[in-house]
Amino acid sequence: MSETAFAEAMALHEAGRCGEAAAGYRGILDDLPDHADSLHLLGLITAEQDDPVAGIALIRRAMAIEPGRAVHYNSLGRAYRRLNRLEEAVGAYRAAVALRPDLAELHSNLATTLRDLGLHVEAVEHYRQAAEQAPEVADIWYNLANALADTGAVAETDVCYRAAIALRPGFVDALGNYGRWLTVRGRWVDAEGRLAEALTLAPMQAGVWTNLGIVSRELDRPEAEACFRNAVVIAPGLADAHYNLGCLLSEQGRADEAIACHEAAIAADRGFGSARLAVCMAELPILYRAEAEIAVRRQRYGTALARLVAGDGRLVADAIGRSQPFFLPYQGQDDRALQALYGRFACDVLARAEAPVRLASAPVGGARIRVGVVSGFFCDHTLWKLFLEGWLTQIDRGRFEVIGFHTGQVSDDVTARAAGLCDRFVQGLGSGAAWRAAVANAEPHVLLFPEVGMDPVAGRLAAMRLAPVQCVAWGQPETTGLPTIDYFLSSDLMEPPEGDAYYTERLVRLPNLGLHYTPDVVADAVGHTDGPVFWSGQALYKYLPHYDSVFPRIARELGACRFVFIGFARSEAVTGIFRERLRAAFAAAGLDADRHVVILPPMSQRDYIEAVGRADVILDTIGWSGGKSTLDCLAVNPAIVTLPGRFMRGRHTAAILRHIGCPETIAGSVDAYVAIAVRLAREPAWRAEVRQAVARGKARAFGDLAYVRALEGFLAEVVMDRTA
Repeated sequence: MSETAFAEAMALHEAGRCGEAAAGYRGILDDLPDHADSLHLLGLITAEQDDPVAGIALIRRAMAIEPGRAVHYNSLGRAYRRLNRLEEAVGAYRAAVALRPDLAELHSNLATTLRDLGLHVEAVEHYRQAAEQAPEVADIWYNLANALADTGAVAETDVCYRAAIALRPGFVDALGNYGRWLTVRGRWVDAEGRLAEALTLAPMQAGVWTNLGIVSRELDRPEAEACFRNAVVIAPGLADAHYNLGCLLSEQGRADEAIACHEAAIAADRGFGSARLAVCMAELPILYRAEAEIAVRRQRYGTALARLVAGDGRLVADAIGRSQPFFLPYQGQDDRALQALYGRFACDVLARAEAPVRLASAPVGGARIRVGVVSGFFCDHTLWKLFLEGWLTQIDRGRFEVIGFHTGQVSDDVTARAAGLCDRFVQGLGSGAAWRAAVANAEPHVLLFPEVGMDPVAGRLAAMRLAPVQCVAWGQPETTGLPTIDYFLSSDLMEPPEGDAYYTERLVRLPNLGLHYTPDVVADAVGHTDGPVFWSGQALYKYLPHYDSVFPRIARELGACRFVFIGFARSEAVTGIFRERLRAAFAAAGLDADRHVVILPPMSQRDYIEAVGRADVILDTIGWSGGKSTLDCLAVNPAIVTLPGRFMRGRHTAAILRHIGCPETIAGSVDAYVAIAVRLAREPAWRAEVRQAVARGKARAFGDLAYVRALEGFLAEVVMDRTA
């Protein structure tokens, strides 16, 4: 055999002309059937082009002739991968690494196959060895970053993605994956830059457009919709793009368009569980254009929910929690039956998908009761102020061990404070399975959820039995419907006498307002000079069309006056629906809404309170009253008109006013509500008396230790009962 013939065949092989190279190797083997190198390389070409089994046979012939060569084991591993026989591929790569532990390529190939088998920790170790041996190879750092992301090693993942991009500027795959990883971490601005750079270099990447759309949505960028639509045009079969476009349209109040997108996602991927949940929940729009729409949407939601329940629950098991019926209670109806249907479904699906966990046994020998607090809002958020801060600072640590599970993506100064206040604090886990394991491993005696319905991970965990006692507070004042939630921790002053009938949980009426609240915003009531100003700065989805006429009724009595609202932060379209509703209501009364209605943009908490201080009267939303906002507005000693509703969610402000000794502005009917508002505007002396009464009594609303002691007593009692 001529060495020249073999060199020529190898040159063809390296140039990618594999057919010609194979012919060359065969020619050599015709003369020298035992030429190991030709057998090996012909086997590799055969395995990678058309016949992995025949290729393996050729490689093994080469190995029999020249045993102990790492390159043969490496090629054998590649052939097994072509057959998807990953365990055998790992065996071959391990043998190669044992023979040549100094070769980065061998460690990298072994790591890639280990990762494919789900052996992420070992994969990381071999990628690390590859990076040590070939630190100049960008692909190795990129693969190491991807593997580290699987293990949740945040800091090292970040370093490795940056290293890959630094070694190869314009590394599109690394930019795209790094951007996606940053998106999962909630680092929206950083993610935006990386994803935009990837698309500048390679604009036809539908997945990257989808991720940029997600980031743009979180940053309230107007181009979010265009990003998702670009993805759909590039890859019409990309279910994730349709799904995320649907979620965006839902946020914009475009319910029917959103439903169509989710249905397109399901058509592209029949097993897309998130879209199957979302197509049901999208029947609950943010805001209603007219009263009649509520009944239509409620019926459609019930039908969609029944269809979901009748389907294959396995398809949505991984998606439970991502879409929840958050907007259902904003219809102003009794939701127990619908919530129970959803709750049983969610719990049954997860119970079939997950093995039961071992629950904590009773604390013995003076051991503390372990309280797990599960929330996505250990950050500057309404729920931190309403419940989490009070629980973490006031619960007796001599009796209770507090474990915080921060399931959200936002971390700030409050998060750091919360971590310091907990005996243990868990955050930053990457998957629902990891969160379930973390909670189960802590073996809590009781789990406290400040809400269920707002945070996806908390919503999923709440649908599992992870502690002997599981309770939800009134952060979302609606029954969860979940059989796994045992108690609804409510307020004695807020619940109507028949309140128990509205919950699937056992209702617990804790003393007074059912919270320990500490105000942190102080402002002065600065006043104004140009006519009565009514403040009604609640979330727009609290306003039911049925009560739109209240505002023109007040205006008709007073003449010149203004009503101030706050626009919807995430969608001008939703604000526009509300504006048109008010225009119609004022027009029906013969008035021009544009002369009376002011809709301000969203503002900071301090600006909000200062704006309230400039108003004459607060008009509490009827049907779903202010809670935290009312407590915070006490700082400026306001005159508040409220009408207690049928459900606890419509009785917060009335309870606060009664508790501080100011019941005079609590109405018993819509007519009385209008009359009180008009009188407060017309009679400055009475308004001043009301404000003075608020100033004298407001301290009673804060720092309620009676609630804390009652909560501690309740938790201790039920834990002992359930674990005995």
